[in-house]
Amino acid sequence: MGIIPYTTQGINLDVLCDNVNFSTLWYQWGVDADIMLFTNNYPCADIHELLSPNILHQLIKGTFKDHLVIWVEKYLERIHGKTCAKVLRKWFKVMDDIDRRIAAAPSFAGLCRFPQGRGFTQWTGNNSKALMKVYLPAIEGHVPDDIVWCFSAFLEFFYLNTLEEIKEALDCFHCYRKIFQETGVFFDRFLLPRQHSLMLYIMLICMFSAPNESKHIKAIKEPWRQSSKFNALGQMLLTNQHLDKLAAARTDFMAHGMLVFALGSAPLGEAQID
Repeated sequence: MGIIPYTTQGINLDVLCDNVNFSTLWYQWGVDADIMLFTNNYPCADIHELLSPNILHQLIKGTFKDHLVIWVEKYLERIHGKTCAKVLRKWFKVMDDIDRRIAAAPSFAGLCRFPQGRGFTQWTGNNSKALMKVYLPAIEGHVPDDIVWCFSAFLEFFYLNTLEEIKEALDCFHCYRKIFQETGVFFDRFLLPRQHSLMLYIMLICMFSAPNESKHIKAIKEPWRQSSKFNALGQMLLTNQHLDKLAAARTDFMAHGMLVFALGSAPLGEAQID
């Protein structure tokens, strides 16, 4: 899928819609010509800058849990099959061995133990992140080396620090994930938004610094906890509006010299709301 340069996104999008047929727009650029973004005519707004990196949903629960783990299971099912009792027993034996390896992870600082293997009913973000640390050795020997290297490159992308290392790990991930196409597990040319977002991480890191979940926590999780949990959306939006107004008032008061904080006192915008 093509990438529209973010600096001239509005202009390029108009040019594409005027000169390219709708089918090519969708399959080559991922653009639905029937939908006009509300930011299209805003010269200072760009949709690429509004979609900041989301480690939890794009990397941990997206690419790892919903894609790679599921693809490994589909690969094993495709190789061993479920067509007869004998082959089915072999497939269950492989999956049980993977669960046994996951459950056998030793107690160690930073590692989470899964006594039942990967078969927990609800995948939380913490579960998925913890499973990432023990899943690679659990599948080794049951899948081709390219799948192992694909997981290894993805984990390096997740944990590396420098932009050069991140780019190299991402290139390796794109190279080795082709094994899922070659083995017939996945056919859709990897037109997956959550994996496509990995290509934008280096650009967004340069623009907005290191990605984190702080904005998600402040805008979603904390307002949710402060709501009554019943029809919570309106309450969450109201909480965010109040916090924005408090932050704006604090900035205005400080600009006029109306707020002078004593040493060790908390600013107004950092006060906790019960």
